[in-house]
Amino acid sequence: MNSRLIEAAVLEAKKSTYDHRVGCIIFNKSKIISVGHNYVMKRRKKLNPRYQKWIGSVHAEVDAIINAKKNLKGCDLLVIRINRKDEFRLSKPCKECQKYIEHVSIRKVFYSINIFPHIEEL
Repeated sequence: MNSRLIEAAVLEAKKSTYDHRVGCIIFNKSKIISVGHNYVMKRRKKLNPRYQKWIGSVHAEVDAIINAKKNLKGCDLLVIRINRKDEFRLSKPCKECQKYIEHVSIRKVFYSINIFPHIEEL
């Protein structure tokens, strides 16, 4: 995994105001297509409830997919969760996010884990 991609996902995670800060990037080869982080919805967006686990909460993966505004077929996704000490934590996509990722035809999913090398593939 390219360290530049990991750094971009960590920077996106730092934008989150949650205790569990999650950042996501969608990329093709080494080109970043879209980024997203988890947050509480302040205005009413029409999200399909099939891909939303908690009302009012937007997961980083969903945010990155929405922000892409283009066909993501064949792209890859990296999702990273950090704690307040900037340590990597498990960020495997939830069932609803995984359905959305499959719906938009993302090819590979990478996520952070607590132990070295810190990144795993789904």
